[in-house]
Amino acid sequence: GMTRETNSVLRKKFNDIIKIKPNIQNVVCTVDLNTVLDLKKIALKAKNTEFNPKKFHALVIRSREPKATALIFKSGKMVCTGTKTENEAKEATLKFLKVIKQAGFSSAKIKVSIQKKNFEVRNVVATCDFKKSIKLETVMFAYRNQCMYEPEIFPGLIFRPEKSKIVAIMFLTGKVVITGAKSFDDMWRVYNFLIKIFLDLNVLY
Repeated sequence: GMTRETNSVLRKKFNDIIKIKPNIQNVVCTVDLNTVLDLKKIALKAKNTEFNPKKFHALVIRSREPKATALIFKSGKMVCTGTKTENEAKEATLKFLKVIKQAGFSSAKIKVSIQKKNFEVRNVVATCDFKKSIKLETVMFAYRNQCMYEPEIFPGLIFRPEKSKIVAIMFLTGKVVITGAKSFDDMWRVYNFLIKIFLDLNVLY
């Protein structure tokens, strides 16, 4: 009876875990317009902008739909943040490019078509809640070379898979933040790796 019971407990754990899916919190992307911009001119002509060069040398533009914020630099580089999907990020980026165009920067200079080489996802930030405590010490001992855990300094265990720029921050409460992924695939890869670790080490309780 013992093994059957253990198997059903494990199966339930497995089923509970795989139901949990990461929530995308933010997609950060960049576009290079390959042209020098007059930020003051854009700020004067466009709505929903902030430009205070003494404080910060980028122009800030906000969009309500999709909800996003752009940082635009004199060099023509733009960072778009705040969207939840890659399509939203592209949509917001096009919207911001339109604002720049309407401020008088000729479309000949600005390639409004978001080309592969121009538009790049830089970071996908996701969170998940396993709704159970995570035994962080156990994870730490099993993956010592990939972990940083100093609870008196920071309550989360910082887990960086080998040869990866992606970081997963795990908290005792069962919450996990994944950041640094350059694509949704990369984020999912790390997420699936975490699930495997949690099941292998049996650290959710």
